[in-house]
Amino acid sequence: MDEKIDFYKIDNLLEEHSVEEVIQYKNKFIPKKLYKYNLLLDEKYLDFELENNKRLNSLECNTIWLSNHKAFNDPFEFEMLAIDKERLKNTNWDIKDVEEQIDIFKERTLVSCFSSKVDNNMPMWAHYANNHKGYCVEYLVEDPNMIFPVSYEGKRTKSAVILTNLVSEIYKSFQKKLTEPTEKFYKYFLYLYFSLCCKNNFWEYENEYRLLYCDLDKQITSGKRININRVGLKVESIYVGLKCEEEYAKRIIKIGNKINCNVYKMEFDKYGEDFGLIPRKIR
Repeated sequence: MDEKIDFYKIDNLLEEHSVEEVIQYKNKFIPKKLYKYNLLLDEKYLDFELENNKRLNSLECNTIWLSNHKAFNDPFEFEMLAIDKERLKNTNWDIKDVEEQIDIFKERTLVSCFSSKVDNNMPMWAHYANNHKGYCVEYLVEDPNMIFPVSYEGKRTKSAVILTNLVSEIYKSFQKKLTEPTEKFYKYFLYLYFSLCCKNNFWEYENEYRLLYCDLDKQITSGKRININRVGLKVESIYVGLKCEEEYAKRIIKIGNKINCNVYKMEFDKYGEDFGLIPRKIR
């Protein structure tokens, strides 16, 4: 999909349209299929067999891992919005209070990341599938509501009004124990979600999409596994990396048989003109 979502238009869209209409607008940018690259570790890593079994068991059980953003490799994750301290000085808000509430929101938001390509996406195979030793899962997107396209930006956005309005709506909804949050709450909530899907344009090669999942469990630290049916996904195919060890390739074929999906092995296209990989069906 060549057209890109424009983060800087989101606040105007939310002001002029309902939450449902903005979600429908956002959903137009979500592909029918998404791809998630997964590591399979080797003997260089401690407890590598245990970790690999966790990943493959999760795949077999139709679950997916959702992470806390602090586990990601980008130190600027979830930092698109910068608090405008000068504008905040002219209000009755305490900057520490605003920061604390926004940080709580971020901590409760778990993420799973996807790309839109599989075959010749060499950097993704290298960086996220342990130099082609892992695998990639192709998901059919049956419900795109929880998935957001990542917007790649050169600069952060300073905000005071939006963040304080969100905190105000949080107080109204939770401290006063309102039975149903207001439409304004959902709009500010959605705007913040869009901001969590902004990254520096250095990462644009990833062509990333994010599944965002709000979890109110205070005990969660690093993340949790959930069934993919709960987030509108279905496994369509599994792609075994070019350098994946044979024992894991055989295990993935068995998983494909169990969950009834296609399995492919990535191979070097030795007869093509390009430096490319092609998938060969093995199940």
